[in-house]
Amino acid sequence: MTDIEDLWKYACSGDIEALRKYYDDGGSINNRYFKAGTSHSLIMGAFRNNQFETVEYLLSVGEDISKEERSKLRTELKKFNIFKELAEMDENTIGLNQSQTM
Repeated sequence: MTDIEDLWKYACSGDIEALRKYYDDGGSINNRYFKAGTSHSLIMGAFRNNQFETVEYLLSVGEDISKEERSKLRTELKKFNIFKELAEMDENTIGLNQSQTM
């Protein structure tokens, strides 16, 4: 059977064919890679390495992320939405807000 280290490498490098072989051969889902005292899902390994097709594939076979990973993603999404809002503000609005704080 395939070692979690190998699965992690496949996910992080986007090797969908190796992952497909693993699952086709009866491999289990939701294995976790442990490093620095933290568990990591294969989905997040692929996601952090911009392997978005691999993320979609892993989702399609039933892989999931942990509650902790989901919480971190929600925090990052909140940050992104605030950055987006700030970036979309026009300069007049920014100038008004700055003068109100002085």
